[in-house]
Amino acid sequence: MENQAREARPQHRSTMRVLDILEALANSTAGLTMADVCREVSAPKGSISPILHTMADSGYVAYDESTKRYTIGLKTYLLGKSYDRESSSMGLFVAAMREVTNACGETCQLGVLDHGRVLYVAKVDSPQPVRLTSSIGRTLPIHYTAIGKVLVSELPEAEVRSMLAEPLERPTAATIHCADELIAQLGEVRETGFAYDREEATEAVQCIAVGIRRHGMLEYGLSVTTPSYRLSPEKRDRIKSALTRAKSHLELALA
Repeated sequence: MENQAREARPQHRSTMRVLDILEALANSTAGLTMADVCREVSAPKGSISPILHTMADSGYVAYDESTKRYTIGLKTYLLGKSYDRESSSMGLFVAAMREVTNACGETCQLGVLDHGRVLYVAKVDSPQPVRLTSSIGRTLPIHYTAIGKVLVSELPEAEVRSMLAEPLERPTAATIHCADELIAQLGEVRETGFAYDREEATEAVQCIAVGIRRHGMLEYGLSVTTPSYRLSPEKRDRIKSALTRAKSHLELALA
C-alpha cells in the first residue's frame, strides 16, 4: 500500500526540473548551453532560465561566461563526495573493485538501474596507459552495456521491452539491432551469470559484468572493461575469476 501511494503521489514540477537539469549536466562532459539544457529537459527557456540562474548563484551549477555553458557546480560535487564518504557500502564496493583491478589490470565499474538506464556510481581505473575513459554519474542505455544486460536479466520480458525505444541507438556496428536480440542475450546471462558488451558501446573495447545481490535482490552490476586487443582467453578467464570472487565477497558482506 505504501509503494502504491508513493507511485500515485503527484510530482512537483519545479523540483523535477532541478533534478532533470542536474542529471543532464552530469551526463555532459563539455557542459551545456541554455538551449541545450532546455532541449535535454524538454522545457521552455522561460521556465528553465530562472532555475538555472538560481542554481548558479547558489553554486550548484557553474557558468562559464566565455563558452556560455553550464556544468556541475562545486556544491553539487561536494554533496556527491559526502555521499561517497558516508556510505559504508560504497567503501566496501570500492575496496572490492580495487582487488578486481589489481587481479586483472583493467578498469572496474559499478552501476545500478536508474529509470531504465545504467547509472555508473563508482569506478577504479586501470593502471594501463591505454584504458577506458568514463565518468561516474553518467547514464547509458541497457541494451549495449554489460552492466545493463545483467541488471535487467531477471526482469519480466515486458518490463525490459518497455525500457527500450526502437529503433535502438547503435553507437557501433556491433550493437544489437532490436529488442528480440537483447531478450535472447538475457537468456544466456541467466544461464552463465555473465553479461557481455562485445564492442557494442565503443569500438575495440569489450566489457564483462556480473550481478551483485543484496538481500536476495539483484541491485548492482560490477564490470571489467578492457581494450579488445588485451582480451586474450587467459585474460578473459582472469577477469571472470576476479569478478566471481568480488561477487561472492560483496554479497556475503551485504547480507
